[in-house]
Amino acid sequence: MNTQEWPLGRFFSILTKQYIGKVAMLLEHTPVDRYYFPLYLIGKNSGNINQQELADQLLMDKVSMVRIIDALQKDGFIERKTNPKDRRERTLHITAKAEPWILEIEKGIKEANEYFFSLLDPSLHANFQLILSELVTKTQDIPADQFEFFYPQK
Repeated sequence: MNTQEWPLGRFFSILTKQYIGKVAMLLEHTPVDRYYFPLYLIGKNSGNINQQELADQLLMDKVSMVRIIDALQKDGFIERKTNPKDRRERTLHITAKAEPWILEIEKGIKEANEYFFSLLDPSLHANFQLILSELVTKTQDIPADQFEFFYPQK
């Protein structure tokens, strides 16, 4: 496969699909079938994060974020609760159904990361992570929240 003429985004697109596929394989024993990272973030910040804060962390627009939250709520993993300090705001909370799976998601993400890094020469790990972090940091002014990835159910 000649990849020299590929746009950089093509590499990221393929790697994103492969990464999500690996995470899904590692978490197939859980009742969670998509939106692993949003659920993980809600679980780690249960009651202390609202929809807008989650959207900001995930670089997502409000409409996409509401769809994800609706799906997680429908599956019984999260609840929206009115913030007693600001009745206009809804905080996100994990449910008892989701609670045991938050650490499993964290473990699955860690294992997927380790798998992908194991494919590289160890001398490249630190530089690769540094390069990715630098690209993310230096492109923060690009309106990424205007584009949506769809993660279909299994």
